[in-house]
Amino acid sequence: MRIIRHKHTFFVLFCFLVFAVMVTVYKFYNHDSVLWSFRSPKVTKDNLTHILEDAKVPQYYPKEIDIFLNGKLETTYVEYTLDVELQEFMENLFSSYQPDYAAFVALDPKTGKILSLISYAKIHSKLNENLALKASYPAASIFKIVTASAAIGEKNFTANTIIPFNGANHTLYRSNILQSKFTRFTRYMSLKDAFAKSVNTVFGKIGAFSLGSDGLREYADRFGFNRKITGDLPVGESKAIIPNDAWGLAESASGFTQNNTMSPLQGALMVSAIVNQGVMMEPYLVQLLSLKSGKSLYTALPHELGQTLDQKTALEMRELMRETIRIGTSRRSFRGFSRGRFTGMDIGGKTGSLSGKNPKGKYDWFIGYAEKNNQPLALSVLTIHEKYWKVKSSYLGRRAIERYFLDKN
Repeated sequence: MRIIRHKHTFFVLFCFLVFAVMVTVYKFYNHDSVLWSFRSPKVTKDNLTHILEDAKVPQYYPKEIDIFLNGKLETTYVEYTLDVELQEFMENLFSSYQPDYAAFVALDPKTGKILSLISYAKIHSKLNENLALKASYPAASIFKIVTASAAIGEKNFTANTIIPFNGANHTLYRSNILQSKFTRFTRYMSLKDAFAKSVNTVFGKIGAFSLGSDGLREYADRFGFNRKITGDLPVGESKAIIPNDAWGLAESASGFTQNNTMSPLQGALMVSAIVNQGVMMEPYLVQLLSLKSGKSLYTALPHELGQTLDQKTALEMRELMRETIRIGTSRRSFRGFSRGRFTGMDIGGKTGSLSGKNPKGKYDWFIGYAEKNNQPLALSVLTIHEKYWKVKSSYLGRRAIERYFLDKN
């Protein structure tokens, strides 16, 4: 009789465990809750990073987390930093235009609070990772922000500094970089115009002959390349490979290389540092973790990652980014923007485009900022097109700015 009783007890326990696992899996895949065990009663950013890493993509981020605290199973409620209206608007926008792949990040530059985080694939079955946090994408001309900042901060360039060069705007040839002959075909362009129009040769010459490898490498590090970005999200590490030879420097400084890679979140952080007087804030997605009783287990607080730029350089970079919107590569996407309700709004940006391999396609970047009544927004848009262009990232950036500031005074 005892043997039978023990077998019965074992069977009941086994069924209970199977049921518990099934409930946990069901909750996880229905985006409601996940089960997590903590070794201590204190919840940290590292704990949250592991949870969000397991969730893979934003659509699976849990609303509840079942955790063991002091030997007891507790249900905690997660409050995210997301602006729900902006998040839903951008999700619908991506679904409408259907680029092959896309990612979008919006930040509050003053706090690091993530206001929107989207990872999109036209074929949903291909979306098995968070594209907004992945750092395998060529930075392309977005890297000109690093080069321009270093030139201003270390070599006393200004927005109006004139640079002579030979060649077209969007090509990069060794002869135009390594030879410095002035001919009747030599062109002269200000730094802000070269930035706005994304002139590769100008930035190649700045990198090769004004900055050198040490100067360019230092500012790449300042902007978060080649180091881990802390916070509560598992962000890939952006890479900046800075060669020592003049031609390699020209390729890196202009962004005309696939060796320098970054994540969309990294792009938003770069802009946020410029807008926030040179200070980069740590990004965070989880605002609050609390028990049913209302007791808080975790509350996010803004944290500085460091002084990326001095204030003077940050102001000059704003001037460069304004020109991209006014006369540069984003002028068509923002045509008519400053009329009506958006009159007087301070906006700026930088575009970049290059072919990439992971995933394969044409990469189109727009990172930018907007500020109204001392209320700033930093954003990063990446679209990837395998064969046919569906929509420009700069246009999506404009729509995001319009939606976010629609109801702001």
